[in-house]
Amino acid sequence: MSIPAAAYPTSSNDRDLRIDLLRGLIMVYLIIVHLELASALSLLAWGRLAFISSAEGFVFLSGVVVGMVYRRRMQRDGLAAASRLLWRRAWQLYTVNLFVIASLALLKLVPGVNVFELTHWTSPWSGESFPLYPPAGTDWWDTVGQILLLRIGPHQFQIIGLYVVLLAGTPLALYLLGRRLAWVVLLLSWGAYALNHILQINLTGARYEYAFPTLTWQLLFFNGLLIGYYRERTLEFLAGPASRWLVSLSAALLVGFLFLANNNPNPLFWPWGQMDFIDPRTFGELYQTWFLKTPLGLGRLLNNVAAFIVAYHLLSRYWSLVERTVGRLLIPLGQNSLYVFILHVYVLLILYNTPLPGLDLFWVNTLLQIGAIAVIWLMVERRFLFSIVPR
Repeated sequence: MSIPAAAYPTSSNDRDLRIDLLRGLIMVYLIIVHLELASALSLLAWGRLAFISSAEGFVFLSGVVVGMVYRRRMQRDGLAAASRLLWRRAWQLYTVNLFVIASLALLKLVPGVNVFELTHWTSPWSGESFPLYPPAGTDWWDTVGQILLLRIGPHQFQIIGLYVVLLAGTPLALYLLGRRLAWVVLLLSWGAYALNHILQINLTGARYEYAFPTLTWQLLFFNGLLIGYYRERTLEFLAGPASRWLVSLSAALLVGFLFLANNNPNPLFWPWGQMDFIDPRTFGELYQTWFLKTPLGLGRLLNNVAAFIVAYHLLSRYWSLVERTVGRLLIPLGQNSLYVFILHVYVLLILYNTPLPGLDLFWVNTLLQIGAIAVIWLMVERRFLFSIVPR
């Protein structure tokens, strides 16, 4: 079967721009979801594109990138050198986390600065808000202790705490992979996932554990790491014609998941109604059993796997077209995803300190989200604070 002229020019030695583009798409999705406003862009979020979210994509693709990058570094410089780099990166992410948490704690003390949306989590179902920072009057040393242990902080940034722990544990996986013990990595990862479905262990005590329990969400990262590590057997297979049967099966599954997701009776950010082919009670039972986000239900995992397979194959086959249309926007965001993750917190802070979100007007909200994406993209393009903000 001939390879189309628009296909991605595969090379195992080059940076995979398809992964960068997908990471950029995840960053755009993340900004839309975290700027919690009903808009034209929000119609494509909040479970309307089947049972996937930016969080799963971020953790999984981070694992893929780590697998690709650190296999080369381990082969070139050895496991010890690769491990030092990983732990240095984990420390850098930890200190960034401390800065973000502490900066908002200090801004919370400044009169006239609205940090409510970043220091509280508001349930989209009940509308009830829950504080993510200690109340006024808490002893400063208690607050500092909670910051150091990552037990407080904005929900928009919490997943970076999970990433810190996963990076710190990556050298063990690389050690096993270097000895061709991939089956042990799979056994440990899936075993921890299964164990946590029963015991629900809070491994670190950090705030992120309530949304992204380490022993559960490590599954996405370390399975992604395996895919990146064995890039020639996995990603190149998905890119080629031999994977057509798997892509077709995944596409059929995606259609089914999309249909099911759009029978969700919750009208969140969907002003024109939902499908009602499935009884709400039946949908609720299916969702609770198979598609919950925090415990990563098996149906949700399958949905994410199918989405990645289809997306990666299509990008590989029609790369030239995709790169010309959205590559200029998405690839820089994906290549600087940590920078985007950090800066989006402060862009949200600025927007929430204007009267515009309070208007709650559909097209104003749409323009706000587009503006937030555009501003962050421009900062990437201009390399704004690149010498200070990690990328």
